[in-house]
Amino acid sequence: MVGTALAASCGYRGVDAHGPTEAWHVVVTRVSMADALAADEVASGVRDELARAGVLSPGDGWPRVEVEALGVDESSVGIVSVGGGPEARATGVGITARAWLRRAADRPMERDTGDCRAEVVLSVGAAEGSLDPRWAGARRSAALRAGARRLGRELARHVEGLPVTTDEALEP
Repeated sequence: MVGTALAASCGYRGVDAHGPTEAWHVVVTRVSMADALAADEVASGVRDELARAGVLSPGDGWPRVEVEALGVDESSVGIVSVGGGPEARATGVGITARAWLRRAADRPMERDTGDCRAEVVLSVGAAEGSLDPRWAGARRSAALRAGARRLGRELARHVEGLPVTTDEALEP
């Protein structure tokens, strides 16, 4: 019991205690993509994670996590030959963003995540025996928003100093 009291008073922190000790605001500083909703979802994902950790502060004061939404891209996945021509069986929709902590306007960036990317793969629906890309197009926006929110949560974990999932789609 005495050892625990001494450990707590000497500044000891457990291995799992990596999170911030102050509340942070979240601000989108730059959007370099046409889809503003996807950029908002990245910021919402950052807010979700900070709120879960109990360190979200409302508004746009200091200190704050600054988010930069960099781009959206698409790729064909599982190309097959249909009727003598190539068609995709799925579409990969990716979003790239970065985040960092800034404690005041005159302070440098800290904990910069670098460019990170998340991708959601959508299967292309089949209609009357052939591939129908309109099916994937109808779900693209929802998938992009979901991927953006997931990316925002991962960015916040990185800025918090927490372990981040390391799959190919999220490595900087």
